[in-house]
Amino acid sequence: MIEWDDKFSVGVQGIDEEHKKLIDIINKAAVTNKFKKIRVVLATLDEMINYAGYHFLTEETYMVGSDYPEYLFHRNEHIGFTDKVIDFQNRVVSGDSQVVNEAQEFLKQWLVNHIQETDSRYTDWFNRNSLK
Repeated sequence: MIEWDDKFSVGVQGIDEEHKKLIDIINKAAVTNKFKKIRVVLATLDEMINYAGYHFLTEETYMVGSDYPEYLFHRNEHIGFTDKVIDFQNRVVSGDSQVVNEAQEFLKQWLVNHIQETDSRYTDWFNRNSLK
């Protein structure tokens, strides 16, 4: 489980709220993982893809609107994340029973690292461009 901490804040309230929702989905995946019901796992992964897509669009819209210099790098990380979660879904459907633990760990590690490393790099840029 991941608990929200101010160390995850990127200084933009709307994005912080979206990050909290992503954490909630990951925490739901942790609970789902304990029950290992395939349809619940698939629904959780689907929710992650859908909400992450919404969140990524928010970030990328801010980046394009403010001419953020690392936009393409950041966008590629988002694409890689989505591709990986889709791969997890496909593996669940094909009967890979090991994927549930792997997916849970990936989601947790990726989000924490992405927020604290990649996302944190745009904090100053967004704030200088009046995004708070």
